[in-house]
Amino acid sequence: MIPLTLAEISKSIGAQIKNVESSLKITGKVCLNSKAVSTGDLFIAINGEKVDGHDFCQEAIKNGAVAAVVSREFPNIAQLVVSDGATNSKDVDQPTVIALGKLASYLLSKLPNIWKIAVTGSSGKTTTKDLLADLGKLIGPTISPTGSYNNEIGLPQTVLECDDKTKVLILEMGARQVGNIDKLCTIAKPDTSIILNIGTAHAGIFETEDKILNTKSEIIRCLNKNDVAVLNKEDKTFSQQKTNARVVSFGLVGADVCAKNISLNANAQAQFDLEYKGKVSKVELKLVGAHQVSNSLAAAAVFLDKGIEIDQVTKVLSNSIAKSKWRMQVEVSSKNITVINDSYNSNPESMKSALKTLKHIGEDKNTFVIMGEMLELGEKSKEYHEDIAKLIHQLAIKNCLIVGQGAKPVFNYLQNQGFNGNIIYAENLDETLLNAKNMINPNDVVLVKASRSIGLERVANAIVSDFSDNLSNIKNQEVGP
Repeated sequence: MIPLTLAEISKSIGAQIKNVESSLKITGKVCLNSKAVSTGDLFIAINGEKVDGHDFCQEAIKNGAVAAVVSREFPNIAQLVVSDGATNSKDVDQPTVIALGKLASYLLSKLPNIWKIAVTGSSGKTTTKDLLADLGKLIGPTISPTGSYNNEIGLPQTVLECDDKTKVLILEMGARQVGNIDKLCTIAKPDTSIILNIGTAHAGIFETEDKILNTKSEIIRCLNKNDVAVLNKEDKTFSQQKTNARVVSFGLVGADVCAKNISLNANAQAQFDLEYKGKVSKVELKLVGAHQVSNSLAAAAVFLDKGIEIDQVTKVLSNSIAKSKWRMQVEVSSKNITVINDSYNSNPESMKSALKTLKHIGEDKNTFVIMGEMLELGEKSKEYHEDIAKLIHQLAIKNCLIVGQGAKPVFNYLQNQGFNGNIIYAENLDETLLNAKNMINPNDVVLVKASRSIGLERVANAIVSDFSDNLSNIKNQEVGP
């Protein structure tokens, strides 16, 4: 962040200054964790589900914070008191979260030359964000989110890392309800927006595909005629995605940015010819899975349209490696067990892509899927899980370990359809670990995948360590949709 006085900050967020001189400057960073505070920082107290940041204001000041942004006043603490919002809320409508967004927006107004790129979609957001971050370095210093910082708390934190050296800002935008992305766009005002795909993720929340489309399209409806919308020509909703911005399309046929002559190596890494305005350049991805072609096309389209030479773009794409954990993360144990750890999240589209990758990598080997529930699919949850079971059957995956009641329709379907492979149901993670240890052998190829809260990363970690560690006490290290 650039240095700002408390007077500037208080004006931008609508705060009252208490117990501190308004002329003092924030010369460090903005922190939500009191333990991460150092001299010159600003602490923002957010009331969460498990802890209330207001309880740690004293610690933040002791650690060097110039002041704390709070929604209730404290005696003898340097503070900026905000009241716009629901004071007792633990959600993003609480005053300090609203203040966080206002401060991020104000900072961007002081840094008007930053190119702001926003990405959303039902799947692939985080991987594409990482590709965009690598490509951004072709232009200059680039800021991008850590993990999936894609909501009203995470996105402003990313913005507030910018300073006067920043040239490119990458933003990931997720949604839990209609209007979420619109609020994020109000904070960041992107210049270029990407919609990767419109799928069934969160179908239980949004109820219909039209609502999913409407919500994701908020990222392009905020754009004006001087901005750019990067859209997937292969997506069935492409013609329904309306925007005032100039459209740049990506896809396999008839798009502005195309991939042709696609092939996969033994590790399911794609090679293809990238085509743009009559020029062709070879891409050899290190990322795993055929679906990464679409993600890389989206990222390429942004920078090709900006005028970056195609050979520079393909070189970066070919050298880019996976940076966000538990997303098609491939590791090999000392017993030569290949683990495809895609346990960060799951929806029908990403599950199908992962299964196809398992089949490809595991050709002529013993294939094993450990699958937990795909959450938030609403009334169609059983149908979507049975569709996955059909694909498992079709691909002839040899072993299935199905975890938890939510995923049991997969188990039931395979049993009823006379599945030729080995199939076991486990009620919980402890049973899953025990069954995995007994069933998986050297040289097997294993896919581990479920929605985030199922916690299957514990199982993936156990397999990679050849079950040498007691993993029952491992805590989830990352949360978020």
